[in-house]
Amino acid sequence: MDFKLTDEQRALQMLAREYAEKSVRPIAAEYDRRQEASDCVPWEVLEEGSKLGLRTLAISEKWGGGGADMLTLSIVGEELGAGDLGVAATFDQTWKFSPIVEHWTNDEQRERFIPPMIEDHRFLLATCITEPGAGTDHVLPYAAPGAGVQMRAERSGNSYKLNGTKQFISNGGTAKLYIVYARTDKTQGGIKGITPFLVPHDTPGLSVGRVHDKMGRRLLSNATLVFEDAEVPAATRLGEENGAETLRNSRIGRGRGGYGATVLGAGRAAFEEAVKYSQERIQGGKPIGQHQAVAQMIGEMYTRLEVARSALWRASWSVDYAEEYDPKFAWLTKVFCSEAAYEVCRLALEVHGGMGYMRECPVEKYLRDVISFLHGAGNNHIFRIKMSSHITGLPVS
Repeated sequence: MDFKLTDEQRALQMLAREYAEKSVRPIAAEYDRRQEASDCVPWEVLEEGSKLGLRTLAISEKWGGGGADMLTLSIVGEELGAGDLGVAATFDQTWKFSPIVEHWTNDEQRERFIPPMIEDHRFLLATCITEPGAGTDHVLPYAAPGAGVQMRAERSGNSYKLNGTKQFISNGGTAKLYIVYARTDKTQGGIKGITPFLVPHDTPGLSVGRVHDKMGRRLLSNATLVFEDAEVPAATRLGEENGAETLRNSRIGRGRGGYGATVLGAGRAAFEEAVKYSQERIQGGKPIGQHQAVAQMIGEMYTRLEVARSALWRASWSVDYAEEYDPKFAWLTKVFCSEAAYEVCRLALEVHGGMGYMRECPVEKYLRDVISFLHGAGNNHIFRIKMSSHITGLPVS
């Protein structure tokens, strides 16, 4: 593994950094403080990033995308996260699911969905798994009927009718295309008996319910989606019926090696604020960075960020280039990067003292934002259990 960045990776890193610093960060606090959750998405800034090629980075060059590998996406994701974690996650959601739309589809599906993805600067992707009664139990190998996704997809001729509710959906209400997981075999539970579908946002019977009013990461829309006899052609099905498990176990489905990149960027931004404050704030006749207690916190933050980035880059590299992809790398990265970023933000607030608790200080927002990653895509306890089961070969219940 050679982690010396290529000229192209450095250019994209600088492009993303300039965009984050000049376009994203200056507006982030104002959008974060808006009262209505539905008003917090900065569309003009997102469109600007799309015109720079950031939204379509994960789509192959032959379709007009950036053709970036997972390591490049992680490098760019960290830079965007340092600008605002909500904006970064908006792009990241589209990155994560673009390979599914491109490589887990047939020719007809690709021709239908990829060209508008390229052309429309507001074309975002989202995946719909979580439900009011189904969360992290879709991650664990629970196979009992009644466990996991309960939204129904019932076949009727050449179409399916979708009925159910999805909640906490990232890019919910803003995505143009949803990858919706629905149960097609009610005799099975967990990931078994589930089929994914490509569902356009304007499908009759699909409506946006509540836009969630979150404590952090407010520039990303999370919403409840309601499906009431939403009819989709069988041609929108991804793969075979009941094939969600096959998709999840594929390299594309497991390709989340870069999951922790954006949250790492938010942690880095908090660290940079803490370093600056430690150099400028005078207490006891000298900068607080000269006091041992603060110096130790600065050193601890730096250590956590560097170790997390090393784990992230290894996991990201392995998605595209390892002979045998090990999903534990992605799970480890999700856990370690989110917890490292959370601790870095907590320490950054402590370095700032009382000022860190004030809304005028950006550190309190970074802390609110990163907390979401402790639970997103399954909480960290679940992923530790998955790692243990993968290592020992023993099921955990």
